[in-house]
Amino acid sequence: MARFVAIASVLALACAAHGASRVYEYSPDAPRSERFSLSVDGKDCLVYPAGGAGDVAPFDIDGAAKLRVKYFDDIKTAAVRPLSKNVKIEKAGAREIEFSIAGPCNLAVEINGRDRPLFVFANPPAKPPAKRANSVVFRAGKIYDAGLGKKIASDTSVVVEGGAIVYGTFVAGNPKTAEPTRNISLSGNGIISGETIPRPQERREITFLKTKSLEVSGITVVHPTNWTLALFACEGVKIDNVKVVSDSPRDDGIDLVSCKNAAVENCFLRTRDDCIAVKAGVSYGGIKFFEMGVDASSENILVKNCALWNGIWGNALEIGFETRGDEIKNVSFENIDILRTLGTGGDEGVFTIHNGDRAKISNVLYKDIRVEEAEGYAVNIRVLHSRYSKDKERGSVSGVRFENVSVHSEKPLKMKIEGFGENSAAEDVVFENFSINSAPLKAGDIPPSEFAGRISVSESGAKNVKKQKP
Repeated sequence: MARFVAIASVLALACAAHGASRVYEYSPDAPRSERFSLSVDGKDCLVYPAGGAGDVAPFDIDGAAKLRVKYFDDIKTAAVRPLSKNVKIEKAGAREIEFSIAGPCNLAVEINGRDRPLFVFANPPAKPPAKRANSVVFRAGKIYDAGLGKKIASDTSVVVEGGAIVYGTFVAGNPKTAEPTRNISLSGNGIISGETIPRPQERREITFLKTKSLEVSGITVVHPTNWTLALFACEGVKIDNVKVVSDSPRDDGIDLVSCKNAAVENCFLRTRDDCIAVKAGVSYGGIKFFEMGVDASSENILVKNCALWNGIWGNALEIGFETRGDEIKNVSFENIDILRTLGTGGDEGVFTIHNGDRAKISNVLYKDIRVEEAEGYAVNIRVLHSRYSKDKERGSVSGVRFENVSVHSEKPLKMKIEGFGENSAAEDVVFENFSINSAPLKAGDIPPSEFAGRISVSESGAKNVKKQKP
């Protein structure tokens, strides 16, 4: 018996070390990258071309794995991000590199600079969704055309299995009624692509309207033409391990519009426009229900354990510009790696609150955030009238806190905190352990503004209050 247990233990360790990964079975007609190839523990993993943003390689993992990346040209430099993952290149050849990962993670493998990297999405094995009245399954090894605006009804589970490729867009709910949808999940480790949408036509890739009890997990989304995952007036939301890779002009990664009790965790978003945006009362695309009394406020939103890459415009972590609700409150961004924020025009930046309408924005937390490369604004908090504004009155911003934030930049970064008027101030903003290029932020680094007040900056444990009249 003891001998049997010992043998079983050895076999278990061998499986853990060498059998913990699973590559997906794709259709023979699935597109393949011409720039990268990838093997995971010696098994060929399909690399899907995602256009100008780079290429993607999803697979399953439940333990350690060794990866080998082959590139189409000579390799001069190579890096794996986020840097906080501490993934080291173990072998490097003329056109290939090898490295190991300890478990599920989402990585950017950059060869010869930051342009068009390989995005490695090592997924935890997908769990079966909770039982619902309706089930739609897109099977591994197949390519589907779901069409434009495929409807998802209440009490439905949609599964996109790892190895399935689904072209088209999805929508749950009706933009012209106040009737909610309920109890929906969209899961699986497969690929959803908007590349069959006729250009220059634009459509939101995945839209949920007034959905109560919503779960979205596992999927990889490429080639969206507009907002990628857009939620309007949804409640009880869990978004987990969603990956978006895009370089489309208006391709926000995740938009939470007038949502309540929403959690976004373990996601990787590489977009040209905003990575994550919290908004209120937006009526784009024929939405009418905010005119019918649906509450437009946003509250209790958590974004945690994510990695973000914002492209040439937009913002990494945005609240605004459209803030057409009474309140946006209790919003937390925690333990986030921001690989890049590259927008330099206008008010674009890393940490941005653009209150362009009537909302009172309060109780916003940025905590344990690492920014690897930034341009434009490090912080831009404004109450303003913008080209997106619809409300006649301006709101306010108060109770914003930064804790343990480090920002790196090769270029000078800007800072701005600015109100709009006596009753539309930006105030009660606290910076604690906030650094740029390892230098602690100082109160004098924030330019004065007439309607910004009670700005507190912690320097070496001591608080310095920047006294500005609100």
